[in-house]
Formats: sequence, structure tokens, C-alpha cells
Amino acid sequence: MKWKTAVALLLVLLGAGSAAAQTPPARSVKVAAVDFIPAWGDLDGNIRRLVDAAEEVGRQGVTFAVFPETAVSGYLFSDPSQIAPYLDTIPGDTTKALLPVLARTGLYMSVGIAERDAETGLAYNTAVLLGPKGLIGKYRKNGLNPQDQKVFAPGDTGVPVFDTPLGRIALLICYDDTYWQYARLAALRGAKIIAWHSVSDRVTPGTPAAQSKGDHSTVSNVQYMSAQNGVFVIGATRSGVETNPITGGALYYNGGSSIWSPQGHKLIQAPVVPPEELPPGLHGVYATEIAPADADEIRTERLALRRPELYTPWLALHRSPVDPNAAKTRRKATLVAAQWPEGASLMDKTKPQKGSLTVLPELSSLPSGLPPDAIKARAEERDGPFERALGALARTHKAYVAGSYPERAGERVFHTVALAGPDGAILGRYRATHPDAARRWATPGDEIAVIETPLGRIGLATADELATPELGGLYGVQRVDILAAPAGAPSPLKVEIDSALFGVPDPPTGRADFFPYAAAKQNQLWLVSGGRRVGDATAAGIYGPEPVVSTPTLTAAPGAADVRHQTEIPAVGTWIDQSQLIDGQQAQWFIPLTQPKDSACLKRWRDGGACPGR
Repeated sequence: MKWKTAVALLLVLLGAGSAAAQTPPARSVKVAAVDFIPAWGDLDGNIRRLVDAAEEVGRQGVTFAVFPETAVSGYLFSDPSQIAPYLDTIPGDTTKALLPVLARTGLYMSVGIAERDAETGLAYNTAVLLGPKGLIGKYRKNGLNPQDQKVFAPGDTGVPVFDTPLGRIALLICYDDTYWQYARLAALRGAKIIAWHSVSDRVTPGTPAAQSKGDHSTVSNVQYMSAQNGVFVIGATRSGVETNPITGGALYYNGGSSIWSPQGHKLIQAPVVPPEELPPGLHGVYATEIAPADADEIRTERLALRRPELYTPWLALHRSPVDPNAAKTRRKATLVAAQWPEGASLMDKTKPQKGSLTVLPELSSLPSGLPPDAIKARAEERDGPFERALGALARTHKAYVAGSYPERAGERVFHTVALAGPDGAILGRYRATHPDAARRWATPGDEIAVIETPLGRIGLATADELATPELGGLYGVQRVDILAAPAGAPSPLKVEIDSALFGVPDPPTGRADFFPYAAAKQNQLWLVSGGRRVGDATAAGIYGPEPVVSTPTLTAAPGAADVRHQTEIPAVGTWIDQSQLIDGQQAQWFIPLTQPKDSACLKRWRDGGACPGR
């Protein structure tokens, strides 16, 4: 009987990712992000507590619950021998104890387990998905931070997506969200829901500045997984203080579990709390109703903007430890984002600061709000009136100035960003490669632009394109220091991350456009967007590479002509910098991102196979 049960579980695990096995999703379900606190190194006790928590969650009418990372062992271990007694196999003791509860209550749940591979003995940071009929599948963490690397082997599952009666579900773990690619892979494989399991920590208040450089908050990344990919995200993290009794080390967990809509809006959130010693067990169930099928249209729209032909081979290259594109010297840079009200162009009234990089609003010589036909009617060729005016502005003020215009090339019209240097010459041009639905008048361009300047490596984009994370990713792997991205009207999607998760003064919650903010953070670069002001809202902003800990997110004040900031290039790292970001990518999993939409490799991968086949 045990042998038959094991085989049945294995068949479920192997078949769960198959598109052929899809079950029509439920229309509306109650889902929950659960704050569960394990006792350090108490495997048996934590399993009992987890069973009790699942019983309680089931009693509350929840259909799918997400529990935190390493929920049956604790997280803070210093070496493999220390964590070894608290590892569990999958299937194993944890799944054996939970499955009867799920069968009785009808609950689906995913939970983080420090897993021992039964064949190799290696430890993995794993999340497992369980349902009323058994084990559905598991995921082993890809994005290993320095603490993970002390005890866990790199994940070897890729990013599987599992069919359930609720819809297709992907599992990710904590530091995975430092890399935009993993959530993107989940969306590309048809996920409606991403279950994200975390133990997001912060430096304990009062820590001296010299010791607090590692401060960060992983849970502060969760909004982008939903906003960029059009999926629901259920993000579970824990609260309390965890202490390793052997080493005396401690981690402070700040709470903040949250659930996000496919549009990138927050549906519910646990409080962000100060450090406090808490007893192990269930500490909060944060639940809301969602309709998983609502993700389909939005996810399809997001993915339709992708241009895989532009991503080959760049997004699949592993560039470590030596990268010739990386900046070799440190320098000062003054960044300026121009702000204009709705209406006429103020290009002739703009006064860039000498030596700065000043970015103008998009379609810089035209009035705002023109319909597509009027924009196309005003298109002009390269070296025409707009580029001459841009060069004259840069030369007059001895500055670098970026702006955009509708460029005519034969029958085609591009949305082109140009960068002029202090001598008035046009240093580089970029034709927008991922125009959004509002800019369909523009023919998509076919390459990015990176310009070497005394300020650093400057990339060119338009702000609307940054909703497609692959574009920012291309500039990240090219080791761009500053991305100049002219914007139009303010975006309706703002940063909705709880301000209590930020260590910087004047956090960006509620005022900063989300997609430029996310692109700067995900790719560890500075991003400057000149833009228009509409009422109290503005698209003029300067976005730093580490906005949670150290670099400001600056938006222009309502009556100001611009917003300015002086910084160092490349950005000074805190808990991560661009070099660490690029070094830490596991590009072998990114190959599907580079494949044409109709490729056999991509189709096989979406059906649960490998790309490339092996």
C-alpha cells in the first residue's frame, strides 16, 4: 500500500505541470496569506503547529492558503551540519501530517520546507503545493541569497507551474523576487496565481550604520510580480524575531504579508510590525476573494508586448565574474527630470544644469494630448528641426539632454529618443521597441541604445515601455548606469508598497509611478523621467537603484520646473549592487524568455518539458 501511494504521489508530481491536464478554474475563491512562526530547530513540533494552523485556516473557509518559507525548521542556520537534523523529504513527515487535514477540509496550501533530497542528501529551500487529493508539486528556490548559500544547494526545478481546480499556480520563494525573470517565467507558462513564500527580514532598529549595510526588505518587491505579469500574487511572510541558539545570531521579521491583483493593486496586507519575541504557531490569516480567471486577459496583454527576437542571446548569457561593460571608475553625476504642465511644449523655456543629464518629457517639441494622427502628421526625419533644437539646448547649457519625437523613416513613424551632448552633437538615438497600446502609432524599433559618456553608460527608453521588464533587463545586462526615459502623463499605477517597509525618508508610496520605480530597482541603475504634471500627479521623477534602503525616489513638486539629484555612478551598493545582481542570475533558466512565440522549444517548455530539450 505504501508503495502504491508513493507511486501515485510521484505521478501527480510529474504530471502537474502539463497543459493537457488543465482543469477549468473556479470562478471565485477565498485565498489567504498566512503568518506562521516556526520554532527554530523543532521539526516535529512545527509539523504539529502547521497541522493546527491548516485546520484553523480551513475552518475560516479559505480555499488556498500560502505559508512562509522554511516553516517547519526555521531559517537561520550557519552551516549544512547545523540544519541537517531539521530537514524533511518531500513526500515526508510534513506532507503525511498535512494531507489528511486537506482531504477533510478541501483546503489547498503551499508551504516552505527545508528539504533533504532522498537520493543525494542535498538540502534545498523548497515550497510544496498540496491539495485535498494529494501532493501536487514542488519548487526548489533559484534565487539564493548569502544566507541561503550557507546551507542550501541551488534549485534544479526551473519554474514549474501546476494545474489545479483553482487555476494554474506557480511557487516562488523570497529572494527569487530580486530577479524579475522568475515571475516572468511563471506568467509565460500560464500562471494565474503566484504563491510567494518568504521570511523577509530587516536590520533591527538601533543597529549602527556601519553594520546595517545589509538592510533590505524582500517583501517590498512583491508588487512588481503582479503588475508586470498580470497575475494574482499571494505573498506570505512572517513576523517575530528568530534567534539561532548556537551562534546567537538573530533575524528581525517585519510582517507585511499581502495579496495583489493582476493590475498590480494591493488587495489586503498584514501589518508591518516592529521586532518582538513571539511564540511559535499561527499569527495571522489575511484573506480575500479572488477570481483566478480574471488574470487571463491582463496576463495576455502584458505578454503580448514582449519582443523575444530582441532578447536573444542577451538575456540567456551568464556574465560573471568579469564583465567588460561594467563601469571601471567612479564619478559624480547630476540628474534632472524636467516637469511641464499639460499643454504646450516648454522646450524653449527649459534650462538644463551645466554638466547634468536632463531628460525632457516625451514628444518634447509637441503639445501634450495630441491624437495619434496628429502626432504622425508632425513626424520628421533625423537631423530635422527637433534634433537641431535639442542639440542647441544642450550646447547652450553645456549639458546632456534627452528628449523624444515622432521620427519619420519612409512610410514608418518611430517614437525616437535622442541624446544630445554638451557640444550639441546627437550622441545616440533609440527607437522605442515596446510601445504600449496608447502609442500604437509608433512602429517598434529593433535595438536598444547604450552611449558611453563622462557621466557613465547612458541607456535610452520611453517610460511607457518599462511595464515590459525584459527591456530593463536588456539594459541591466549591458551594465547601464543611467536610463533616460522620457514620460508623458502620470501613470495610474503608483507604488503601493507599505511606507513602513522603507528605510529612506519620504518613501515613494502613493506618489511615484510604479514601472520606472521597478525598472530602476530590478536592474540596479538610476532612471530619469521627464514628464507632465496633471493636477497633483506627475510623471517627472528620478528613481534610484535601492529605494527601500538608501537611494531616494524623487518626484517633482507641483510648481517646480524640474527635480534634481546629484549622485555617484555606478551606484554605491547596499545589500546588493548591479555587479552582485548580474553575478547572481542563473541564466540557464532564462532560455524560454528568448524564444519566439511559435518555437517548438517554447511550446514544449510550456507543456511541462525542458527548453532546450535534454
